[in-house]
Amino acid sequence: MTLMADSKGRIACRDLFPPHTSFEALKEPDGRVTLIRLRRKERKPRLVKPVVRKGLLVLPMGNAELDTEALDRGIREERERENARAGGAQENVMCAKAY
Repeated sequence: MTLMADSKGRIACRDLFPPHTSFEALKEPDGRVTLIRLRRKERKPRLVKPVVRKGLLVLPMGNAELDTEALDRGIREERERENARAGGAQENVMCAKAY
């Protein structure tokens, strides 16, 4: 395949150069150019604890992995608080009806 550079020295070929892909370019003494496609390093996702924001459990970071145990604990604690509030209110209502 023969490719031609444009007036700004750019070479375009979607089959060889997908958009937003990085390459390392090496210029050989004989005039050849070698392109090596760079790959991103695999990073381990960080475990994060969900936080309560506007009454919802959300992750503090977008690129993090959810700690399911922390989420489970958070949901249980929130349910217990809600049940305690609702249970106390219901007992007061029942007592008022009994009198």
